[in-house]
Amino acid sequence: MNNSMKNKTASLLYALLALFALPFLSGSAEAATDSRASETVTISGLVEKPFTITIPSIKLMTVEKRKNSAIVCDSGQTKQTLKSFKGVLLRDILNLAKVQITNPRERGEYAVMVRSTDHYNVLFSYDELYYGAAGDNTLLVFEENGKPIDKEGAFVLFCTNDRVTGPRLVKWVNRIEISKINTAEPN
Repeated sequence: MNNSMKNKTASLLYALLALFALPFLSGSAEAATDSRASETVTISGLVEKPFTITIPSIKLMTVEKRKNSAIVCDSGQTKQTLKSFKGVLLRDILNLAKVQITNPRERGEYAVMVRSTDHYNVLFSYDELYYGAAGDNTLLVFEENGKPIDKEGAFVLFCTNDRVTGPRLVKWVNRIEISKINTAEPN
């Protein structure tokens, strides 16, 4: 191998090493500025009063204090146990926004999409939140074990009475959107 080829190979090797080492060297800086972080949750869609939730504003709402809730994944493994946490019922947030339902007979056609900055989204039906057990147990959580949530964004949403709570756990929540499903029958 000639010197020119050796230099090119060495340069390529150094470039590859730099690429692999970069995440390890800059890890602390990335953790401090996680691109998924959101300090607000915007409520929008078919509502009379769209608004934005912040940590100070959520504390002015009706805050629920809960204890001992496990985050269980599909396999049945407990990923995390919340000894105590504070949050606001998703139904109470919808009440503040005043969902616009023009025909009460169509309320079963309304959906609530909880979105996150990492694009993990979860859909709830209006009816399950207002007439089912999920309504009493789906919370936008802002405090865990006496401290603000920081590893998973400022806000996390989950339903405490799901048999498997993990699939409807939304971290880094940044939007809640209310919409009506198109139920037109095909021709």
